[in-house]
Amino acid sequence: MRHARPVAVAALLSLLLLGTALWAPPNAANRPVTRAQSLAGAGNGNATSALRATSVLANVSTLTTAPPPVLSWRGGPIAPAPARRAAGSRRQDNATTRAASTATAPAGRRHTPPSAPAGITRTHLNLGAPNSRTARTGATPAGVTRLQPHDPPPLTLASIFAAQPPSLAGYDQRNIRTLVATGDVIPARSVNYKMVTYGDFLYPWRRTADFLRATGDIRLINLEAPLIDGCPVTTEGMTFCGDPRAVQGLQYAGVSTACMANNHAGNYGFQGIDETRQHLRAARIGWCGWDAVDTKVVRGLRFAFLAYNTVGQRFDYAQARRDIQAARHNADVVIVSVHWGKEYVSVPETAPGIADDDPRQVGHWIIDSGADLVIGNHPHHVQGVELYHGHLITYAHGNFIFDQMWSLETRQGVVGVYTFYGTRLVAVRYKPVMIDDYSQPHWASPADGQPIIQSMVNSTAAMAGTEGASRQ
Repeated sequence: MRHARPVAVAALLSLLLLGTALWAPPNAANRPVTRAQSLAGAGNGNATSALRATSVLANVSTLTTAPPPVLSWRGGPIAPAPARRAAGSRRQDNATTRAASTATAPAGRRHTPPSAPAGITRTHLNLGAPNSRTARTGATPAGVTRLQPHDPPPLTLASIFAAQPPSLAGYDQRNIRTLVATGDVIPARSVNYKMVTYGDFLYPWRRTADFLRATGDIRLINLEAPLIDGCPVTTEGMTFCGDPRAVQGLQYAGVSTACMANNHAGNYGFQGIDETRQHLRAARIGWCGWDAVDTKVVRGLRFAFLAYNTVGQRFDYAQARRDIQAARHNADVVIVSVHWGKEYVSVPETAPGIADDDPRQVGHWIIDSGADLVIGNHPHHVQGVELYHGHLITYAHGNFIFDQMWSLETRQGVVGVYTFYGTRLVAVRYKPVMIDDYSQPHWASPADGQPIIQSMVNSTAAMAGTEGASRQ
C-alpha cells in the first residue's frame, strides 16, 4: 500500500482526460514537412500522433543541439556581439551565425548553490491541495486574504485537466483577472527569414492574436532572441537575433511583458540586450530578467514579473530569494518565469554540464521564497504541472513561435490561461497549438490537441509517482 497513492494519482489523471476527450486515430500518420517544402511555400501538413498513456517518454524525440556557450550572468549567457548584416547587403555568411559565444561573466555574478538548499521540502502532489499561502506558512501575509466561504474553491489538478473549466459566473467579476502565457517565442533564424521575405512582421501571430488580445488582462511571453538592426537573415545557426520590426507582432498580439532571461537573449552581448529593451520600450512593452522586474497594475491589483535563466549557468538561490521577497513587498501577486532543464524531454530533468539545476528543486525554492506562480520554458516540449504547497508550477509550455519543424513534439505547444480571483489562482486552462511554416502557430484541432493535453497529464502523473517514490 505504500505505493498506492502515486499510482492512484496517475490513474485518476489519465482517466480524467481519456473519458472526456477524443483521441486522434491510433494510425494517424505523422508526415513532417521538409524544410525545403516549407521554405518554398509548399505542404504545411497537419501531422497528428496519438501519445500513449502507458509511457510518459514514449516516442519522445531526444535530438540534441550544440551545447550553449560556457558563460553566465543572472539574466543568461552573454556573448560578444557577432558582426551584423551591413546596410544594403542581402545576407551574411552563415558562419557568422554559428559563432560560439565565449565571453565570461561579470565579476561576482557567478554562484554555486548548496547541494540541498535549506527550506525546500518535497511533498506528494495532492489533487485537492489548497492554493493558499497559509498552507506554506500558517499565516496570512499582508496583501493576501484568507479563503472566504463565498470565494471560488481552491485550485486542484483535477480542475486544471477537467473537460470543462470551473465556472466563475456566480462570483464577483470585479475580482477576476487573467494572465495569458505562451511558450517560447523566438523570432530568429527561419522565423525571421519568413517575416522578412514575406514582408509581414505580424505573420507569426496572425492565427492566434485575436484570442490573445481578447482573453488576458496581461499577456506574457518568453522572448528568446535579441531584436537588433542589421540582424543577418538566415535559416541556420545557433546565434539568434530578429529584425526589430518583429516588435510589431508583439504589439499586434497585445503582449504586455517579455521575459528575457534565457540562453539566447545575450547572443549579441549587452548591446543587443539594451537595443532590444529600447525597441520594447518604444512599443510600450515591459520586460523582466537581467535584474529587471516588470510590474503591471490591473484594476488596482499589482502583478510583479521576475525571470531567471539556469541554462548555461547556475541558479543563484540566495539572490533569487532576496529578489522575490523584495517584489513581495511591492506587489499583490508575484509571478516568476524560469528558463531551465533538459531539452526535448516531457518530464523535467537536469542536463549535466548545460543545465545542472534541477527544475523541480528550483521551482520549489521559488515558491518557498514567496512566489505565487512559476512559469517554465526552454525544453521545446510540453511538460506537466505541479501543485507545490498549493501554488502552481508549469514546467514547460513548449514552443509557440519557432522553426523546429523536424518533430511532432517541437511543433506542439500550449498557451496557459491563468485566472486569479483577487490574489488567488483559482482556474487554469491550457489551449494547445500546432506550428506550421516554420513560424506560425494555430489553435490545434481536437484530434491534434487532445494528445498534447494528454502528454501534460502523463508528465504530471509521472512527477507525482517520482515524488511519491522518493518518500518511501
